[in-house]
Amino acid sequence: MLKTVLNTSLRSSISAFLPLQRALYSNSPNFTTIDKVEVQKFSDKAAEWWDPSGEFSMLHLLNPPRVSYVRDQLVGADSDLAKSGKPFANIRMLDIGCGGGLLSESLVRLGGDVVGADASEDNIKMAKLHSRKDPNLWRGPGKIDYRHSTAEEILRGGELFDVVLAMEIIEHVNQPLEFLRTCANLTRPGGDLFLSTMSRTPAAYALTVILAEKVLGMVHEGTHDWSKYIKSKELCEAIESFGDEWKVRDVRGISWDPLDRQWKVAERNGLVGIGGFESLEVNYIMRASKKMLD
Repeated sequence: MLKTVLNTSLRSSISAFLPLQRALYSNSPNFTTIDKVEVQKFSDKAAEWWDPSGEFSMLHLLNPPRVSYVRDQLVGADSDLAKSGKPFANIRMLDIGCGGGLLSESLVRLGGDVVGADASEDNIKMAKLHSRKDPNLWRGPGKIDYRHSTAEEILRGGELFDVVLAMEIIEHVNQPLEFLRTCANLTRPGGDLFLSTMSRTPAAYALTVILAEKVLGMVHEGTHDWSKYIKSKELCEAIESFGDEWKVRDVRGISWDPLDRQWKVAERNGLVGIGGFESLEVNYIMRASKKMLD
């Protein structure tokens, strides 16, 4: 039964994703990659964003290793800048699909000038409400700018960012390649694009759908659509198909350690997680860089 479901979803996902590589990017003022059903799904849960034991408890736990990964990739874990407490000072960042602002707030506290954007107005209202509890988020050196907006709308406004982050969002959009292309176009030359998502593998289906949703109830049933997951190889190939100016710098698996109750970023090609799955078999995070103009 499971094998049949996986094979059917796999064929469906591949047939939906690969043809997008031949599609032309749409400049229509009405073009968007948002999935209204997915947006509503998260709007309905907006009040729970800042409850560490609620619907988004796993994202609360995932946030520290995500932030550490971005810091280590950009400035190095042991650099003087990292030790300064403000490693993202003077770096303009876009957190697209920011939800209630879990990642955005962390980036600002480390000195980043952050635009947090989400297609859900309810999510942005919650993000703004929570951020007002800490005046430092608005004073600097880093500052927060929350917007009810989409990646396509921001791109049409002509803005560019030193760092674009699309964390746990690409599996919730329509036309993932066009969403990815938009994120790439929002990245200034010399800048970086960070993504994290889940791989379309049997291991990911078993852990994120069957175990997390149906057995343990860690998230509501229906939160994940396995057919929209993207393998790391597909994502790397898509990014580098945008031109010679793009290069994937790093890809790491992220695993949940049930004993320590912590998410951990894996070493390259390591065995991690329950059952020792290959590090990129379930969750992964990656960095791609855009070459400076000559």
